[in-house]
Amino acid sequence: MGLLPTDRWLEEDEGDPLRLCARLAPLFGKMPAREIYSYLRLYGMYRSTRQAERLLPEMKERRLWERLGRLYERQRGIWKGPDVPVFLLPADDENRKLVREFQGKGGVAFADKLFFFLLPDHGDEEIAALVAHEYNHVCRLKQLPNEGEDATLLDAVVMEGLAEHAVAETVGVKQCAGWTKYYTDREMERFWRRYIVPNQHLPVSHPHTSRILYGLGWHPKMGGYAVGYAIIRRCLERGYSLAQLMKMEAKDIAELAGFSGKQQGAS
Repeated sequence: MGLLPTDRWLEEDEGDPLRLCARLAPLFGKMPAREIYSYLRLYGMYRSTRQAERLLPEMKERRLWERLGRLYERQRGIWKGPDVPVFLLPADDENRKLVREFQGKGGVAFADKLFFFLLPDHGDEEIAALVAHEYNHVCRLKQLPNEGEDATLLDAVVMEGLAEHAVAETVGVKQCAGWTKYYTDREMERFWRRYIVPNQHLPVSHPHTSRILYGLGWHPKMGGYAVGYAIIRRCLERGYSLAQLMKMEAKDIAELAGFSGKQQGAS
């Protein structure tokens, strides 16, 4: 299916985010437009009609839809993955955290659809990195039982590691996220034992899963992501390919990397 004409939808809906989200309801099990809007905003979607009216003309002028479509097709060709509907919408450039920590871009992947949130000044390499990361999620979700509906914290940790190594492999290490360099191996092994092993079977929908993955509260910043990247790096260093790892269970990948899932007794 590929890239859908959200640029035209934005014009027809006069940038109204709720009207646009109403179009998406069939893809979300008839979820109300306001709930879809609230969910997508968590990942960087623009928040107001005013923003859309300001950002859309420049996004069109800079041919973001054409560029994103080309980069999506490239990733699909590399991984020989599924062709899913792809939606491009303006990002929330008033979201300070999004701008500060994610360079103003965002995305969210499902087994059957893909969303990107971008700004006019994003360059091709930045977009390529985001597409590589999020499309890898689509491919991985297709490999998981029930298309990831029953995924756990451990599944999510490994999935983030796979996705960012897809960026390194297909776009370049320079485009990898900053969190790939936040911690030493020793620190990540400690995070693994302290935070991930005791909670590895938590469903991804559990609030504590997000705390561990993103480093909310007192947890290490982006700690779950960083551990996932380290796990995949070790597997690659031991001779496995990313394509091989994509087909394996998360617990087997962790064990190959030397990350034991068994809880240690008190000492």
